[in-house]
Amino acid sequence: MKYQTKNVMKHITFILDDAIRPGAVFGLEGTLLYVNDSFHKEFVNDGTGNIRELFIMPPTNLWDDIISDIKKTGNKTIDVNIRLGQNRISSVRMHLEYLDDDQQVIALFDVPQKFGDIAEKTYIQAFRNSDSFMVVMNRDGLIYDVNDQHSTFFNLPKKYFLGKSAEVILKLFPEDPESLINYYKDINLYGFAEKITRYDRSEDGVRYYQVTTLYDCETQVYLVRMNDRTEEMAMKNSLAHTNSLSTIGQLAASIAHEIRNPMTTLKGFVQLLKISATKDAMKYLSVIDEEVDRMESILSEMLVLSKPGQNERTTFSLGVLVADMIQVIYPKALMDGITITQKGNILKDSLINGDSDKIKQVLLNLFKNGIEAMTPGGNLSVFVSLDSPGKVVLGISDNGKGMDTEQVKQIFIPFFTTKSDGSGLGLPFVLKYIEEHGGTITVESEVDIGTTFIVTLPSAIRHDSATDTTKKRVHSP
Repeated sequence: MKYQTKNVMKHITFILDDAIRPGAVFGLEGTLLYVNDSFHKEFVNDGTGNIRELFIMPPTNLWDDIISDIKKTGNKTIDVNIRLGQNRISSVRMHLEYLDDDQQVIALFDVPQKFGDIAEKTYIQAFRNSDSFMVVMNRDGLIYDVNDQHSTFFNLPKKYFLGKSAEVILKLFPEDPESLINYYKDINLYGFAEKITRYDRSEDGVRYYQVTTLYDCETQVYLVRMNDRTEEMAMKNSLAHTNSLSTIGQLAASIAHEIRNPMTTLKGFVQLLKISATKDAMKYLSVIDEEVDRMESILSEMLVLSKPGQNERTTFSLGVLVADMIQVIYPKALMDGITITQKGNILKDSLINGDSDKIKQVLLNLFKNGIEAMTPGGNLSVFVSLDSPGKVVLGISDNGKGMDTEQVKQIFIPFFTTKSDGSGLGLPFVLKYIEEHGGTITVESEVDIGTTFIVTLPSAIRHDSATDTTKKRVHSP
């Protein structure tokens, strides 16, 4: 439809910018000069004729009264009954603006939505605003749309997914072929499949996503939803580890009962035989004696895992304790040709609350592992710092042979060891003690580069400060 004046063209952008709502331009007599696409869809009108024709049983001179009012005020909002598409009659709110220079009226209409429209908009809003990462694909696996969680879950732009095959999603997960085949079978058979899969996100480490796929027969589209289950998997692994230590503890107690007595007898007879043994026999008896001592050492480590925490807690400086333990381990480092570098220990601010004997065992074990992983000329670097308020961080690094990814995953599992003469029980009880103190321990390692253990423990400074404040309040007059 041609515009009647140039000024209408200038002002029509007001309607076009709000194209979701029906809009129109009228002459003062009610003649329709222009309507937008939404007007065509909602009203029984082809964009020609007069606004008066749309009104259902209007009051006498309704349009004339409207024009009279808006000439005075410049705008007006009014509710009128109008015939809509599909033979619907509804009360519609009109927002009118008067253009004095052009002697014309611009109108925008608020039309009640049909249920289907409301439902569709609700679904779209749920899709866009979901905390899950959601993907819509056609039956051939072509990606129609993804919501804005793509950057949160994968740190990838939207264009990575749109218009691509589902293969771009599969490439993100290192799934075995058999697992994927079974997943596809469930979708084809039931129209539904669900699994938890692993995603290696370099900056955040490993994430675990629960992937659910639904197929809608009516629309013939697939909806894929991913939820982050990383915290749940961490709790599950922690529980499995706790159960493993509990089983080992029960086994250790049983072994102690069955082996301690015969081992003591064996050691006693070896000592008696040494008194009358020849020079050649002494060599064999010495080997037996050493092996018995090693058996006792392994048994002692197993018993450590079986003992419950004693909760003998005091407040002490982790920095001071680290310095003391370095002096204890220094002779071994000197004999093995290893230097120890101590960095930035904050003695005053590194106070923690816990069992100092257990933390000593943790330090000695980590120091010993670091030294034994290196050849002469290696360096063991140790530091204590404040990571953030309420946290004390201990770092122990070596430049030894390092470990691959699979070894790092298993080092806290009882009996796993990379040493030819190791028991595989040292690091499990290190983890046990750190967790008993409310802390965490992480490992970073590269083959032929070295290994770093990072231990984070709660600081006692905030706790002590609160306690001191309470005491002052209690004793203040």
